Amino acid sequence: MSNIFRATKYQLMMFKPQALLCLAIIAANILISVTVTYLFPGSGVSAGSSDLIAFIWIFILGLLSFKPSFKFMLANAVSRKSLFWANIFSMAILSVALAVVVTLVLTFINRMHIDIIVLYTQLYGDNGPTSSVVWFISVFYLLIVIGWFINMVYYRSSRRMAYAISFAPFVISGLFIAINQTTHGKLFESIIRIIVTAMGFSGNIPNPYFGSFSMLLLTVIICAINYRLIRKMQIKE
Repeated sequence: MSNIFRATKYQLMMFKPQALLCLAIIAANILISVTVTYLFPGSGVSAGSSDLIAFIWIFILGLLSFKPSFKFMLANAVSRKSLFWANIFSMAILSVALAVVVTLVLTFINRMHIDIIVLYTQLYGDNGPTSSVVWFISVFYLLIVIGWFINMVYYRSSRRMAYAISFAPFVISGLFIAINQTTHGKLFESIIRIIVTAMGFSGNIPNPYFGSFSMLLLTVIICAINYRLIRKMQIKE
């Protein structure tokens, strides 16, 4: 347990500089939005999306988070299992902290009547800070875990396999398009219907909590795959 705690603390220290950078970018975006709002009042001109910045950043952080800590932890006698749980806890803590910060920022923006695009309110409307925090936690956690998964897949793969993995999405998308044409659009209709239901849009009023549950469920599934990946992971130069 002590190894997990130490590894979690180390991971959070690794996340700190990138987290501060992300907050600085969000602050700059807000400053631009405030300037645009006061220079062009009532024009509807927007400077961008603060939550989208956080989405992109946390996904990239997941892509970059595994390799350095993996080598360091194994060199310091931290087991792969402890490292796995350290990643789980540190990514969860980071997701919660960032969700709270983003929600506070968006609340401030709303009260200041600043023109800015917010994905959450575009999808679900203004449902209050609680649902916003829960939804953002789910999104951030899912994105960073996906980034972690992709990083480990490439790390474990040979060069040829890495090339094959890189081209796989194009091949799969081509197959999906062909199947969709064969089924007269029914495949894409089914996929869209599943996504709409999973994200809480099937009812008359969009439900962010149902969408959050679906994303957390997908996160758990990916984490289970990540555990299997990390169990037999070998150090590569």
